[in-house]
Amino acid sequence: MKTYINKIHYTQDIKTLDRLVLFILLFCSFFYGIIVKIRQVLYKFNILKSSKLKAYVISIGNLTTGGTGKTPVTCEIANYIHEKLNKRVAIISRGYGGQLSNKNTNIISNGEKIFYDSLQAGDEPFWMAKNCKNTAIITGKSRIKSGQYAIDNFKSAVLLLDDGFQHLKLKRDLDLVLIDCIKVFGNGFLLPAGPLRETENQIKRANKVIVVNKKPFDESSEKQCQELAESIFKKYNKKALFCKLIPDKIYDLKTNTEIKPAKAIAFAGIGQPEFFFNSLKNQKIELLSEMVFEDHYLYTKIDIENIINKAREKGADSIITTEKDAVKLTRFINEINYDIKICALKLSVELDLEKLLEDLK
Repeated sequence: MKTYINKIHYTQDIKTLDRLVLFILLFCSFFYGIIVKIRQVLYKFNILKSSKLKAYVISIGNLTTGGTGKTPVTCEIANYIHEKLNKRVAIISRGYGGQLSNKNTNIISNGEKIFYDSLQAGDEPFWMAKNCKNTAIITGKSRIKSGQYAIDNFKSAVLLLDDGFQHLKLKRDLDLVLIDCIKVFGNGFLLPAGPLRETENQIKRANKVIVVNKKPFDESSEKQCQELAESIFKKYNKKALFCKLIPDKIYDLKTNTEIKPAKAIAFAGIGQPEFFFNSLKNQKIELLSEMVFEDHYLYTKIDIENIINKAREKGADSIITTEKDAVKLTRFINEINYDIKICALKLSVELDLEKLLEDLK
């Protein structure tokens, strides 16, 4: 269902049945928009209160649902703050998709040790725990409680709110909004008819805008990003920084060594899987099948065994997934007998972090 709705959100060429579904969803969007607006007004006039914590708070979010690269960008920012600015940092996440109760303050990592697996923590918090060294990762519904815990127990001077743009309960010192320069705002409608969590003009709340280019091999995308940045500046007087998500390497999950597959089956359970598949094709890998699962999909042992069997039948030398998906395979990958390499695509982030964080002293 999520895949089908995503098609309606981002595909211009939709069929008659899709239009009927869109019409019904637009009815729901009307009421969703009223609720969002009332909430914004209540915070604007201080009827609903926002709290301030004794730390520098950076929110990293977007206006749409999923797929803009928030997770790798958040991790890149965390590593920069620790390594270059020599400040203690914690990432505060809601922990979507994890089995741990959001009513609790869950310490996924203290910066040195990871306490939960991907199934318990959620794929994104677990991935950040593995890739953000010396950074505490905390999940829970109350970002205020999680943030205060980080301050009290880890002496965190900087808090990063993962996917925090709509979380108005906690005041922030720097509000970052990421926008995919290719997908932008999809069909322009609010949820559930479109991908927008709130109207486009809420960009005005952001301190800085990051335009993300996920098509580094497509020269026309550079022009699209520039045009989007100019449009944002013209409408909202916000200068945009540019960010590239660049395919780095493909590595074997078992040996952690880089490999170069020739023929593969690719699978992903992320918000916008097209970028992943295109990245593999641009590395001259012949994709014998592209398998799309719902975002945050929890793979089972049977799922992976079925994919491996399909790879054998088609003559593939490997199966490849995203790093976000790969963390959910580690709990049972050693229980599977396989003679085909199971791999993940690693991404690198190209972003001027010095300019982005110039106000953080």
